[in-house]
Amino acid sequence: MIDANDARVLVVEDMPHLQVYIAETLHDLGAGIVVDTAADGIEALEKIASAAQPYNLIISDICMPRLDGEGMLAELHKRQYPASVIMLTAMGQDDLIIRCLRLGACDYLVKPVSMDDLLASAANALQHMPLIGTRLDVGFDPLGWFEVSGETDQAVLYKFRKFLGLLEKFRIPEPAASEVRLALEELGRNAIEWGNRFDRSKKVTFGCRLLPGKLIIYIEDEGSGFKPTNVPDPSVDPLGHIKHRQDVGKRMGGYGIHLIKHIMDKLIYNAKGNRAVAIKYLDKKPATGSAAEPT
Repeated sequence: MIDANDARVLVVEDMPHLQVYIAETLHDLGAGIVVDTAADGIEALEKIASAAQPYNLIISDICMPRLDGEGMLAELHKRQYPASVIMLTAMGQDDLIIRCLRLGACDYLVKPVSMDDLLASAANALQHMPLIGTRLDVGFDPLGWFEVSGETDQAVLYKFRKFLGLLEKFRIPEPAASEVRLALEELGRNAIEWGNRFDRSKKVTFGCRLLPGKLIIYIEDEGSGFKPTNVPDPSVDPLGHIKHRQDVGKRMGGYGIHLIKHIMDKLIYNAKGNRAVAIKYLDKKPATGSAAEPT
């Protein structure tokens, strides 16, 4: 995580008025932020090479002369450059979005972009800085499958949630979309924090499958697992639940599984307890339930 007041940002945009607009907007993140600009990928790489300190954040257009944003991103990926990268473009095709994700982009904004969305994206990018030398595996099928796996880190969960919301194929109506995002956040944090216990030598996998009438999300960690039936319902005795977590040294919370059972139509765990599958029906809503995943 980088404090915005200490951040160094490079804006890569060939349209002068938009370049100035983005650079001026970013100063709202903090008085100490440093913002440099470049007109294309070639100039950006030159500035990156000559900079006394690495940039923490790069915001780049895609369609530019000499070297476009995707080509610049590929070069940064090859160099394992330690910066978060936000792609900013008028093109929202799923195949381009996936290519940028595979090359290390942490966000993808489609023009026109509001000041609020730009600032929120920049702040999130500085909070989820990439891990140098790590590998992110991305699977995608335009017919309705998307999967991201990598070492145990919140940045992997952030990228999956963010890019899932960008893909045209996986756009579903509200409130189902918000409920799926919340389920992903809760299940993902459990996998990272309690499943793999922040062990970066272990992998975490997030996936989504869109089928007629339903959306299926799955999360798997490489931890020892647990028995979902042993997790108490915190709504039965909220005060007792809080005291118990304090007594055993756990953070406040513990409502994740209980919450997911209510916002998703089904929540299923495998026998080991390290793989969760949650289903959201898009056209009809059967009774909420929980069961063991067939093995």
